[in-house]
Amino acid sequence: MNATLKIYPSKLERDNCETCTATPGQTFEHWLKNNVPSYAPREVPLFSAAVNDAELPPGEWASYIIQPGDQFELVVEAKGPAVIVMAVVAVAAAAAAMYFANQIPDNYNQTTPDGSTIYNPNAQGNQARLMGVVPEIAGRHKVFPDLLNQPRREYIGNDQYLYLMMAVGVGEYAVDPEEIFIGNTPVSRYFGDIDYKLFGPGESVTSHEAHRNVYTSPEVGSSGGQTGLELEGSLSSSGSGFSRTRWSMAGHTLSCYEYDAESGSYLSWPFPYGANEIITISGSASNNGDYRVISKGSVNSATMEKVDGNGDPDAAWTGFTSSQHESITIASSSPSDTSYSGPFFACPANELTDTIWLDFFLPQGLGRLKDNGDFETRSVTIEVDYRAEGSGSWTTITHTFNGASNDQIGFTKKINLSSRMRPEVRAKRTTPGTDDTRVYDKVQWTALKAELDSASRYEGVTTIGVKIRGTNALAGSAENKFNLIATRKLPVYENGSWSAPQPTEDIAPFFAYVIKSVGHIDHQIGLEEMEELHTLWSARGDSFSAVFDNKTTLFEALKKVLAVGYAEPTLDYGQIIPVRDGPRSAFEHMYQPDNMVGELERDIKLFDPDEPDGIEVEYFDPQTWKPATVLCTLPGDLGQAPKKVRAFGITDTTKAWRFGMRQRRIQRYRRTRYSFKTEMDGLNSRYLSYCALADDIPGYSQTGRVLAVSGRLITLDAQLEWGTGTHFLALRKPDGTLSGLYTATPTNSANLIEVDSNLDFTPTLDGSMEPPLYMFGQAERWSHPALITDIKPSGTERVSMTAVNYDERVYADDDGSPG
Repeated sequence: MNATLKIYPSKLERDNCETCTATPGQTFEHWLKNNVPSYAPREVPLFSAAVNDAELPPGEWASYIIQPGDQFELVVEAKGPAVIVMAVVAVAAAAAAMYFANQIPDNYNQTTPDGSTIYNPNAQGNQARLMGVVPEIAGRHKVFPDLLNQPRREYIGNDQYLYLMMAVGVGEYAVDPEEIFIGNTPVSRYFGDIDYKLFGPGESVTSHEAHRNVYTSPEVGSSGGQTGLELEGSLSSSGSGFSRTRWSMAGHTLSCYEYDAESGSYLSWPFPYGANEIITISGSASNNGDYRVISKGSVNSATMEKVDGNGDPDAAWTGFTSSQHESITIASSSPSDTSYSGPFFACPANELTDTIWLDFFLPQGLGRLKDNGDFETRSVTIEVDYRAEGSGSWTTITHTFNGASNDQIGFTKKINLSSRMRPEVRAKRTTPGTDDTRVYDKVQWTALKAELDSASRYEGVTTIGVKIRGTNALAGSAENKFNLIATRKLPVYENGSWSAPQPTEDIAPFFAYVIKSVGHIDHQIGLEEMEELHTLWSARGDSFSAVFDNKTTLFEALKKVLAVGYAEPTLDYGQIIPVRDGPRSAFEHMYQPDNMVGELERDIKLFDPDEPDGIEVEYFDPQTWKPATVLCTLPGDLGQAPKKVRAFGITDTTKAWRFGMRQRRIQRYRRTRYSFKTEMDGLNSRYLSYCALADDIPGYSQTGRVLAVSGRLITLDAQLEWGTGTHFLALRKPDGTLSGLYTATPTNSANLIEVDSNLDFTPTLDGSMEPPLYMFGQAERWSHPALITDIKPSGTERVSMTAVNYDERVYADDDGSPG
């Protein structure tokens, strides 16, 4: 009786286990080594073991002899997802391994977005492609360039400018200035509001300000419905002589009131100073002096203590000389740091900078409204302090704003630091605030930026630097709606040589580029076949225009490139060769019972009422640069349940319709699949070779070997059966290619026929090699025309082959137009 082992993925997963058996008489460790290939003894095993409900310590695994009927429980212990996935028990317990592998969080994909893609209208926009693929543009296509740096805004002359540094794509491009847009509007329509410059691969980008890699601190910016952090200065009385302000002093309490002329009464007014702040009172001889705010008792009052010139308490002071509604002047002499906004770090951890920018915004303008409605000049001074991270001392810089208008003011303060550092920055307003509704002087700190190490060039990538002046004509969406239409520049292979790079939408140049981009050279490309197809594609107007903006493989990319030209990539003796599926007139090889191993098998797909009744092709419309569709149907199709296909690389309605009609006709007319085996003969053919197939079914082709040739008279090894109409004869040459077709006529001998022309080769019939094979029959039934779709060698003796029936109706719409 065997022992039973139940393997659990965890102690909490008791309903999920895999069961194994073990032969008694062997040690438990011996069973592990024989059944778990990667098992090795560990000081702390990755799983625990129990036998017959009793723990089996790891130290006893090598000595415990498995008994008949033993019940083992092996449980994977929690030691981290990476360890669990590699656990040796998982080799024996596939269920456990699969379960835990699926629980590993895919943090990489979650933290590395794909960025914008032109093919998703909801995602179109300028975005960063962190750890993503730099787009490859083929032909002529619209693209939303990817951000290389954070978008940066700066005030110059009270105008706000937006700087964008973006990657157009890998390689070199031609761009028409009239095909550079913000949204759908050409930038040329903005009359000087936009400055841009294209940079070729590897070209220095330092001539454009947008190249700077500027980090914008997230702590400084919009807050509480405002554009930035408001810098609030200490509140002062308004007007000359503070005629509207009265104070009440009693004991150690100072209270603040404002006289309301309309009601003739005194109203409470918020006390403007905070705890520990030292203020100076003047205008009352008995109470003049310096005082410290002990605490704020209520909104309009505070408890005070008198201090001397050193800020120490005045022990002789017993309290204010009582006074009600006395006119005084009061000012803060040493405000506390609570009036600062910040400090904030200007750049991330482990980064250093020597240049910072601070943006300030005055949303109401700056000035004081006079009684006659005019504005008089007002000034506001701010203070900016910075220091290196961990430093104790601050460097202070001040700036004063002056204005006499309610027009908004924006200003960028650039500061060159004394050395490279990770700076802490704080700011405050030193000009006291006011409650006067006629005074417009609010100051907001809207941005803190730091220049990090900036790239001076981008090898292999075309980039563009953009500077946009913010106006009413440019909405905020300009930051992510910059787009352009670019045409790829590539060398073209013609007349046996490569040209200089030129703008092109042709298929062949990009096909060759994709192969070379992974390190292959000309010798690994079927240049002869490519050039032949290039001539055909160019004559037909077939082109490829697309954007590769996601990861793919070499062959998947080549399949997409060639598909628009009805071709596919194939590997042939170390070369990547494009093979086009097009109309054929000359057979390449023949395969019949004499050079097949076994029988020719046919699989005919019957018509299914549930199969698609049309093709709906999605392509990219070059007018809207959005996906569009065209329906492709054959006579009798209702188009109610079409198959949906994507014509990647096609940007023309007619071309998309032709692409779809080719697919629809393949569905309709290619319904027979052939499979057969040969010896080594099958290696003569290539993918999509046009071949003649035959079997021994009566009424179709008659096959055999040639016995003799005399001029146009050919003796065959069997008596032929003749029907009505024209009959053809095809012969197999020594190299495996097909000779013919020859029109055959009977003679007075049943195995002797006459052909209409001399043979195009000299048969060898002396026994030194296999004699020519033949296929014979009526014009419509002498062979099964087929296209080879798969060739699989098996050792050095067998080749398995598959093919589909050839039907010229497949190509009927290749030059047509939608009705």
